[in-house]
Amino acid sequence: MKKIFFAAAFFVSGSLFFSETVDEILKVYCDLDRVPDYNYSSIAVDNISKNGTVEHMDLEQFGGGANGLKNTVFSFKSPSSVKDTRILQAEKISKEDDQWVFMPALRTTRRIAPGDKGKPFVGTELTYNDLSLRKEHDDKNEIISQSESVTVNGATYDCWKMKSVPVKKNTVEYGYRISWFDKKSYIPVRIEFYDKKNASKLIKTYEVEKLEQVKGATGMTYWLRRQNLVTNIETGRKSRVTVKEYVFDKKISDGYFTQNWLTTGKAR
Repeated sequence: MKKIFFAAAFFVSGSLFFSETVDEILKVYCDLDRVPDYNYSSIAVDNISKNGTVEHMDLEQFGGGANGLKNTVFSFKSPSSVKDTRILQAEKISKEDDQWVFMPALRTTRRIAPGDKGKPFVGTELTYNDLSLRKEHDDKNEIISQSESVTVNGATYDCWKMKSVPVKKNTVEYGYRISWFDKKSYIPVRIEFYDKKNASKLIKTYEVEKLEQVKGATGMTYWLRRQNLVTNIETGRKSRVTVKEYVFDKKISDGYFTQNWLTTGKAR
Protein backbone atom coordinates (compact mmCIF):
# COMPACT_ATOMS: atom_id res chain seq x y z
CA MET A 1 0.00 0.00 0.00
CA LYS A 2 1.31 3.47 -0.78
CA LYS A 3 2.32 5.84 1.98
CA ILE A 4 2.38 9.61 1.85
CA PHE A 5 5.86 10.85 0.95
CA PHE A 6 5.89 14.63 1.04
CA ALA A 7 3.31 14.87 3.82
CA ALA A 8 3.85 14.01 7.46
CA ALA A 9 5.10 10.55 6.58
CA PHE A 10 7.79 12.30 4.54
CA PHE A 11 8.89 13.48 7.97
CA VAL A 12 7.59 10.82 10.36
CA SER A 13 8.27 7.15 11.06
CA GLY A 14 8.49 4.91 14.10
CA SER A 15 11.28 2.47 14.95
CA LEU A 16 10.77 -0.86 16.71
CA PHE A 17 12.63 -3.58 14.83
CA PHE A 18 15.92 -4.53 13.19
CA SER A 19 15.93 -6.55 9.95
CA GLU A 20 18.37 -7.30 7.17
CA THR A 21 16.47 -8.62 4.16
CA VAL A 22 14.86 -6.42 1.50
CA ASP A 23 11.36 -7.58 2.37
CA GLU A 24 11.86 -7.11 6.10
CA ILE A 25 13.39 -3.65 5.74
CA LEU A 26 10.64 -2.42 3.44
CA LYS A 27 7.89 -3.98 5.56
CA VAL A 28 9.15 -2.28 8.73
CA TYR A 29 9.62 1.03 6.92
CA CYS A 30 6.18 0.94 5.28
CA ASP A 31 4.38 -0.32 8.38
CA LEU A 32 5.95 2.35 10.54
CA ASP A 33 5.08 5.03 8.01
CA ARG A 34 1.42 4.18 8.69
CA VAL A 35 1.57 6.18 11.92
CA PRO A 36 0.48 8.56 13.28
CA ASP A 37 -3.17 8.15 12.30
CA TYR A 38 -3.67 11.92 12.44
CA ASN A 39 -1.08 14.59 11.91
CA TYR A 40 -0.73 18.31 11.34
CA SER A 41 2.38 20.12 10.15
CA SER A 42 3.30 23.72 9.46
CA ILE A 43 5.89 23.54 6.69
CA ALA A 44 8.37 25.99 5.16
CA VAL A 45 9.82 25.41 1.70
CA ASP A 46 12.80 27.35 0.39
CA ASN A 47 13.31 27.00 -3.36
CA ILE A 48 16.95 27.87 -4.03
CA SER A 49 18.18 28.76 -7.52
CA LYS A 50 21.62 27.86 -8.85
CA ASN A 51 22.87 31.37 -8.09
CA GLY A 52 21.56 31.24 -4.52
CA THR A 53 18.34 33.24 -4.89
CA VAL A 54 15.69 31.97 -2.45
CA GLU A 55 11.92 31.86 -2.94
CA HIS A 56 10.14 31.14 0.34
CA MET A 57 6.84 29.29 0.60
CA ASP A 58 4.64 28.43 3.60
CA LEU A 59 2.00 25.73 3.74
CA GLU A 60 -0.02 23.60 6.12
CA GLN A 61 -0.54 19.85 5.86
CA PHE A 62 -3.27 17.74 7.45
CA GLY A 63 -3.31 13.94 7.41
CA GLY A 64 -5.81 11.39 8.62
CA GLY A 65 -7.73 8.31 7.68
CA ALA A 66 -9.41 5.09 8.63
CA ASN A 67 -9.21 1.36 7.77
CA GLY A 68 -5.49 1.65 7.04
CA LEU A 69 -5.96 4.27 4.32
CA LYS A 70 -4.59 7.80 4.48
CA ASN A 71 -5.85 11.08 3.13
CA THR A 72 -3.62 14.13 2.98
CA VAL A 73 -4.29 17.77 2.17
CA PHE A 74 -1.99 20.74 1.61
CA SER A 75 -2.92 24.41 1.86
CA PHE A 76 -0.44 27.02 0.61
CA LYS A 77 -0.32 30.25 2.62
CA SER A 78 2.41 32.23 0.84
CA PRO A 79 3.68 33.74 -1.39
CA SER A 80 0.76 35.43 -3.14
CA SER A 81 1.49 33.54 -6.37
CA VAL A 82 0.46 30.24 -4.75
CA LYS A 83 -1.69 31.43 -1.82
CA ASP A 84 -4.89 29.36 -1.43
CA THR A 85 -3.64 26.62 -3.76
CA ARG A 86 -4.93 23.43 -2.17
CA ILE A 87 -4.17 19.79 -2.91
CA LEU A 88 -6.07 16.69 -1.83
CA GLN A 89 -4.64 13.18 -2.01
CA ALA A 90 -6.75 10.11 -1.27
CA GLU A 91 -5.06 6.73 -0.89
CA LYS A 92 -6.53 3.73 -2.70
CA ILE A 93 -6.10 0.06 -1.86
CA SER A 94 -5.30 -1.39 -5.29
CA LYS A 95 -5.11 1.74 -7.45
CA GLU A 96 -2.99 4.82 -7.84
CA ASP A 97 -3.71 7.50 -5.25
CA ASP A 98 -6.25 10.08 -6.42
CA GLN A 99 -4.86 13.61 -6.44
CA TRP A 100 -6.70 16.86 -7.06
CA VAL A 101 -5.47 20.43 -7.10
CA PHE A 102 -7.51 23.61 -6.64
CA MET A 103 -6.11 26.58 -8.57
CA PRO A 104 -7.42 29.83 -7.04
CA ALA A 105 -6.57 32.03 -10.02
CA LEU A 106 -8.88 29.96 -12.23
CA ARG A 107 -11.29 28.96 -9.43
CA THR A 108 -11.15 25.43 -10.79
CA THR A 109 -10.28 21.98 -9.47
CA ARG A 110 -8.60 19.37 -11.62
CA ARG A 111 -7.51 15.81 -11.08
CA ILE A 112 -3.80 15.14 -11.52
CA ALA A 113 -3.58 12.72 -14.44
CA PRO A 114 -1.11 9.80 -14.21
CA GLY A 115 0.94 11.34 -17.02
CA ASP A 116 1.34 14.59 -15.06
CA LYS A 117 2.63 13.08 -11.82
CA GLY A 118 6.24 13.50 -12.89
CA LYS A 119 5.79 17.27 -13.11
CA PRO A 120 6.99 19.72 -10.39
CA PHE A 121 4.89 20.04 -7.26
CA VAL A 122 3.86 23.74 -7.06
CA GLY A 123 7.20 25.06 -8.28
CA THR A 124 9.39 22.88 -6.07
CA GLU A 125 11.99 20.26 -7.01
CA LEU A 126 9.58 17.59 -5.76
CA THR A 127 7.19 15.97 -8.22
CA TYR A 128 3.63 14.78 -7.67
CA ASN A 129 5.05 11.25 -7.71
CA ASP A 130 7.14 12.23 -4.69
CA LEU A 131 3.97 12.81 -2.68
CA SER A 132 3.58 9.04 -2.37
CA LEU A 133 5.96 6.27 -1.47
CA ARG A 134 6.10 3.33 -3.79
CA LYS A 135 4.36 0.04 -3.01
CA GLU A 136 6.77 -2.76 -2.26
CA HIS A 137 5.82 -4.66 -5.43
CA ASP A 138 6.09 -1.57 -7.66
CA ASP A 139 9.87 -2.01 -7.71
CA LYS A 140 12.47 -4.74 -8.02
CA ASN A 141 14.54 -4.17 -4.87
CA GLU A 142 17.94 -5.48 -3.94
CA ILE A 143 20.41 -4.75 -1.16
CA ILE A 144 23.74 -3.82 -2.71
CA SER A 145 25.49 -3.28 0.63
CA GLN A 146 24.60 -4.64 4.07
CA SER A 147 26.59 -1.98 5.89
CA GLU A 148 27.56 1.32 4.34
CA SER A 149 28.31 4.60 6.04
CA VAL A 150 26.82 7.81 4.67
CA THR A 151 27.19 11.35 6.03
CA VAL A 152 24.39 13.86 5.54
CA ASN A 153 24.65 17.43 6.86
CA GLY A 154 27.36 16.42 9.34
CA ALA A 155 25.55 13.34 10.71
CA THR A 156 26.93 9.88 9.89
CA TYR A 157 24.60 6.88 9.56
CA ASP A 158 25.21 3.12 9.32
CA CYS A 159 22.92 2.04 6.49
CA TRP A 160 21.62 -0.66 4.22
CA LYS A 161 22.19 0.49 0.64
CA MET A 162 19.35 -0.54 -1.66
CA LYS A 163 18.67 -0.34 -5.39
CA SER A 164 15.05 -0.06 -6.57
CA VAL A 165 14.08 -0.41 -10.24
CA PRO A 166 10.46 0.44 -11.19
CA VAL A 167 8.50 -2.45 -12.66
CA LYS A 168 6.48 -0.05 -14.81
CA LYS A 169 9.05 2.47 -16.01
CA ASN A 170 6.48 4.69 -17.73
CA THR A 171 4.88 5.59 -14.38
CA VAL A 172 7.89 7.50 -13.02
CA GLU A 173 10.35 10.10 -14.27
CA TYR A 174 13.55 8.23 -13.34
CA GLY A 175 15.19 4.93 -14.24
CA TYR A 176 16.02 3.66 -10.74
CA ARG A 177 16.75 4.79 -7.18
CA ILE A 178 19.64 4.14 -4.79
CA SER A 179 18.60 4.52 -1.13
CA TRP A 180 20.55 4.53 2.13
CA PHE A 181 18.30 3.17 4.93
CA ASP A 182 19.51 4.14 8.41
CA LYS A 183 19.64 0.98 10.56
CA LYS A 184 18.50 2.79 13.70
CA SER A 185 15.39 4.55 12.36
CA TYR A 186 14.70 2.62 9.12
CA ILE A 187 14.53 6.02 7.41
CA PRO A 188 16.11 6.45 3.95
CA VAL A 189 18.42 9.34 4.84
CA ARG A 190 19.66 9.70 1.27
CA ILE A 191 18.07 8.76 -2.06
CA GLU A 192 19.62 9.14 -5.50
CA PHE A 193 17.49 9.16 -8.66
CA TYR A 194 19.05 8.14 -11.98
CA ASP A 195 18.15 8.90 -15.58
CA LYS A 196 16.02 6.53 -17.66
CA LYS A 197 18.19 6.65 -20.79
CA ASN A 198 21.62 7.04 -19.21
CA ALA A 199 21.86 4.72 -16.20
CA SER A 200 25.00 6.40 -14.86
CA LYS A 201 23.48 9.90 -14.92
CA LEU A 202 22.36 11.19 -11.51
CA ILE A 203 19.39 13.56 -11.93
CA LYS A 204 18.12 14.25 -8.40
CA THR A 205 18.95 13.61 -4.75
CA TYR A 206 16.90 13.64 -1.54
CA GLU A 207 18.61 14.00 1.85
CA VAL A 208 17.39 14.14 5.45
CA GLU A 209 19.31 17.10 6.89
CA LYS A 210 17.84 16.81 10.38
CA LEU A 211 16.36 13.69 11.98
CA GLU A 212 15.02 13.62 15.53
CA GLN A 213 12.68 11.66 17.80
CA VAL A 214 9.52 13.38 19.00
CA LYS A 215 6.35 12.42 20.87
CA GLY A 216 2.73 12.61 19.75
CA ALA A 217 -0.27 13.63 21.84
CA THR A 218 -0.61 10.06 23.20
CA GLY A 219 3.05 9.84 24.19
CA MET A 220 4.06 7.55 21.32
CA THR A 221 7.51 8.26 19.92
CA TYR A 222 8.15 8.97 16.23
CA TRP A 223 11.12 9.75 14.04
CA LEU A 224 10.63 13.23 12.60
CA ARG A 225 12.44 14.24 9.43
CA ARG A 226 12.61 17.84 10.55
CA GLN A 227 14.54 19.18 7.56
CA ASN A 228 14.99 17.71 4.09
CA LEU A 229 16.79 18.80 0.93
CA VAL A 230 15.89 17.88 -2.65
CA THR A 231 18.50 18.78 -5.27
CA ASN A 232 17.99 18.83 -9.04
CA ILE A 233 21.44 17.86 -10.34
CA GLU A 234 20.63 18.94 -13.90
CA THR A 235 19.53 22.51 -13.09
CA GLY A 236 21.29 23.13 -9.78
CA ARG A 237 17.99 24.11 -8.16
CA LYS A 238 17.18 22.92 -4.65
CA SER A 239 14.14 22.75 -2.39
CA ARG A 240 14.67 22.68 1.38
CA VAL A 241 11.58 21.45 3.27
CA THR A 242 11.40 22.22 7.00
CA VAL A 243 8.76 21.20 9.53
CA LYS A 244 8.22 24.26 11.74
CA GLU A 245 5.40 22.97 13.94
CA TYR A 246 3.69 19.60 14.28
CA VAL A 247 0.87 17.87 16.18
CA PHE A 248 0.56 14.07 15.97
CA ASP A 249 -2.16 11.70 17.20
CA LYS A 250 -4.75 14.42 17.73
CA LYS A 251 -7.93 13.72 15.74
CA ILE A 252 -8.55 15.90 12.70
CA SER A 253 -12.01 16.55 11.27
CA ASP A 254 -12.93 14.44 8.24
CA GLY A 255 -14.13 17.70 6.70
CA TYR A 256 -10.58 18.49 5.65
CA PHE A 257 -10.47 15.52 3.30
CA THR A 258 -13.34 16.54 1.03
CA GLN A 259 -13.95 18.30 -2.26
CA ASN A 260 -15.69 21.06 -0.27
CA TRP A 261 -12.50 21.81 1.65
CA LEU A 262 -10.55 21.73 -1.59
CA THR A 263 -12.67 24.50 -3.16
CA THR A 264 -13.49 26.58 -0.07
CA GLY A 265 -10.68 25.94 2.42
CA LYS A 266 -13.30 25.30 5.09
CA ALA A 267 -13.64 22.02 6.98
CA ARG A 268 -17.34 21.65 7.76
